[in-house]
Amino acid sequence: MTKAAELANLIGNINAGGGTGQNKNYIINSAMRVAQRGTSTTGLKNTGGVYTIDRFSYRRNGTWTNFDAKHEQVTITDSLPVSKGLHNALKVTCTTAEGSVPSGTECTGIGYYTELQDLYRFGVGTANMKTMTISFYVKASIATTYGFSIQAPIHSDHQAIDIPFTVSSANTYERISITLPTYNVALNTTTDNDIGWRLFWCLDGVASSRTASAWNNLGSDGFLLPNGVSATGFSNTLNATFEITGVQLEVGQNPTELEHKSFAAELALCQRYYLKEAEFKANLFGTSSGQRTGGSISFPVTMRATPTIGSTTDDSGTQFSSASVTGPTVNCVRAIFVTGSSFTNGEAFAKASADAEM
Repeated sequence: MTKAAELANLIGNINAGGGTGQNKNYIINSAMRVAQRGTSTTGLKNTGGVYTIDRFSYRRNGTWTNFDAKHEQVTITDSLPVSKGLHNALKVTCTTAEGSVPSGTECTGIGYYTELQDLYRFGVGTANMKTMTISFYVKASIATTYGFSIQAPIHSDHQAIDIPFTVSSANTYERISITLPTYNVALNTTTDNDIGWRLFWCLDGVASSRTASAWNNLGSDGFLLPNGVSATGFSNTLNATFEITGVQLEVGQNPTELEHKSFAAELALCQRYYLKEAEFKANLFGTSSGQRTGGSISFPVTMRATPTIGSTTDDSGTQFSSASVTGPTVNCVRAIFVTGSSFTNGEAFAKASADAEM
């Protein structure tokens, strides 16, 4: 894209109510740099909502017989994304082929969920909804047509749109841009921090009966390829791959240059939904095991909702025999320590994850 075209797109988006650079992108971790849970997850099959890279999850529909996938954070060396400041991607690999084309309600892909309050600025639920564009850089081993979908459970009649996009050349990065049409259906919830839109990239599956590229009632189809799109072969091709990075959702009908945030800013935004390690500290005094003492920690950010606290691990040797958490809020959590037989006077530490994802 030439500089003149970039400027024209930016001006068009500003006239539509979009941003000029800072905070114009409403996707968190769009450059795939934050991966608190680890950099690789295997065995992805019939359990959805599994995260590797923060905010982007494995999603599926139906029940697969053989198909398995892997999600991993990879380093990019391709010239196009690197020239745009992108050095990481989410790579999906088919590690076990299904052995047949998708059937029933089978679908596999990537998900990203927004909060309801993130949609207010777009005018969703009103007659003044703004036109938006989602764009992303993608590389796939199979050059074919895939699907991008949005499901909106924030209306009494859940809304959905399924839009096809085509990867034109195998194993070559390109930027895909999709303009999202407006719709006018009233909201039926005011829970700001609950799910707003569910975004899906469908890598393979059966096709929906909904009209493609238009807002419809969700119906019973669920997460599927757009109507008229054939199975891609991804789920039935061993070692097939799909990479995505640089995801940008912005106001306006034109894609503009990707907005970059600092790693520290992206990490803080991700920690609203998941915190890898909340570390608790307690002072241990006494001469016998089995004593109880308490510790607490304030989270570095306010979490989206009261988090689920993972199992605690001793981060100070064998100072305690157990630690249990009590009363987590969106801002802090407390822990009760029971000292172990080998404890010594001083400080003991425990750590646990805090999960408030949708």
